[in-house]
Amino acid sequence: MTGSSMAVTKTIVALAAACCMAAAVAAPADETLQRLGQIRAMPAATGPQDALRQRGELDAAWRWFGNHKADALPVLRRELAAELKKAQPNQLLLLDVGYFLRAQGEPSDRALALQALLRIDPAGTVPQSQSQQLFRYVHALAAERDVRLFPLLDKVFLRGRVTVFLPQQGYTVDETSTCIYLYGQYGVAAERHLRGLLGDASVVNRALEVLMWVGSPDSVPAVAALLSTADADTFARAATFLLRAGGPQGRDALLAFDPRGLQGKTLEFYRQTRGQLDRMTFDALANQLVEVAEDRAPAAPAAIRGLDAAAARQVFATLHATYGSYEGIAPAAIARAALPRQALIDELVKVRERSLLRVSGEALADIDTTNTLINTVRFRD
Repeated sequence: MTGSSMAVTKTIVALAAACCMAAAVAAPADETLQRLGQIRAMPAATGPQDALRQRGELDAAWRWFGNHKADALPVLRRELAAELKKAQPNQLLLLDVGYFLRAQGEPSDRALALQALLRIDPAGTVPQSQSQQLFRYVHALAAERDVRLFPLLDKVFLRGRVTVFLPQQGYTVDETSTCIYLYGQYGVAAERHLRGLLGDASVVNRALEVLMWVGSPDSVPAVAALLSTADADTFARAATFLLRAGGPQGRDALLAFDPRGLQGKTLEFYRQTRGQLDRMTFDALANQLVEVAEDRAPAAPAAIRGLDAAAARQVFATLHATYGSYEGIAPAAIARAALPRQALIDELVKVRERSLLRVSGEALADIDTTNTLINTVRFRD
């Protein structure tokens, strides 16, 4: 072979190798587009089994994107942005690509993920067939506190029947708890929004159930007005809110209520509630917390009497780091901590918001403890 022939052969081999390398580099991007095309082509699920099969296919695409994230992310960003410009964007693509960008993308992807979530149709196929994935998506973005999501939350979760199974824990988040996890992250904005729904008979009971966990004395007047209802279930929820979240204002509202028009189950519940009101003082409520302390972390009487300011701040730092776990912490000591009442309440509200990031049965138990603490501290002088 002549020198010129050898040179030509080497050039051909080099070009072929370069083409192979280019193809290898381009393959993940092409595969990403192919998988997005498969998502777009998926028909609406026709039933639970069909939705489960669809979820399996979507999860397979999710895993592939995760395994090729460096190559997939630019394509996903570009394609999602293009999809959002359409009058009727593909709902499954909005759901899974938007959530993927929120969960595994860069911080700068949050805005795009939020735009995608806002374009999901509350009355469309996604809430019907992929409600559990939608819950995870909304939960991941609820901390942004964008009130434009309230119509979606109201339609799908507050008025719907969404439960979420957590396979790693063998635990199912019930219908009310899904709302607690979502609305709770909005703080006072959620309380104000839910309070505005108390006049809607179709949703008042669920709204009251959520307010028990995320409400405050600010809602006492609106909730106390419901004590005149003829519906026993609504009465029970309203009275429970006043006891659990209303502080002294809730107690006083129940004391001022005239029960002469009550009868049946409503009157029976009122009598049970009325019997608790005389025991609603700070000392009595704080003493009840001692039982919680003994269940979770037996402590010396000196610790139950209260934490000094430095120890209290350390406890709150620990609660923040553990996403609100009271393991090894005596709640009664917090109630009597040497911090101003409002400072304690503010810290406990932060703990509750932190706990809401941890979706589990244990988290709900910890949130219940935090709420008991908040209501107890409201009775401090």
